[in-house]
Amino acid sequence: MIPYLQGTTVILENEFGDVGIDADIIQEELPIKEIYGGCICCSLAQDFQTAIKELLLEYHPDQILIEPSGVASLADIIKACRSVAEHPQLESCINHVITIVDVGAFDACLESFGGFYLDQIINARTILLSHFNKINAGEAKQIIARIRSLNSNAFILKEDWLTYEGDKLLEIFEATGNWEVSMLEIPFSHTLNEFETFSISRPRNYSVPDLEQMLTALNNHEYGFIVRAKGILELNTGELIHFNFTPQYCNWEYLEEPKQVKVIAIGNDINQKKIAALFG
Repeated sequence: MIPYLQGTTVILENEFGDVGIDADIIQEELPIKEIYGGCICCSLAQDFQTAIKELLLEYHPDQILIEPSGVASLADIIKACRSVAEHPQLESCINHVITIVDVGAFDACLESFGGFYLDQIINARTILLSHFNKINAGEAKQIIARIRSLNSNAFILKEDWLTYEGDKLLEIFEATGNWEVSMLEIPFSHTLNEFETFSISRPRNYSVPDLEQMLTALNNHEYGFIVRAKGILELNTGELIHFNFTPQYCNWEYLEEPKQVKVIAIGNDINQKKIAALFG
């Protein structure tokens, strides 16, 4: 998607854990600023506003792409962006508010993330959907109807967004953006303090069978309730891989460029000793 954007683009990446992963994977040669060790909607709200101001003053970009953590309050992020836009020397506005919903894990995400998940759906202007292959057509239709009941104003792309080329997605964003961004704040059923993180800076090498077994093992509650794990690992062949884990899905892919190996796990009641043994 990024190559099709016109003008100067910078990326603001928020990682809930204390190490950054996603910025290392982004292949585009674009300025990337990372904020990690919390969430930009609450504990790092001031850092977030400062980061936007620094990007505007240093790069004078045509657009800033903001990727918050998965447990961010979209309402609070919108408020922070509006606060920056009120600065007399920083001309900026909110053009697009986009949420991606995994239809195959809709109920599981709702149970795990509660109010944060609802907030991201309710306050989106464009909703993209993924993982249709995990459910049948009837189930997908029901989930889309539930999403529509939560947000009657958003544009919902009712196909897997990953099947669309970048220029086609930009056409959709241009058609659905630049509207007055309204907000609906809802009470959260839990707080971010219930999530904890654990990172490993020097994970061991894996064979492919060991890797598959390890990713499967993360669903075992003896390691705690892991809602997300991701990282960069080295195989015993010397090849590097990038993996993503949720309780519903896990996948990994080879990396072509050298990267620093590291792992982050996010969840509840994390058994740090067992996680360290699994990766160490």
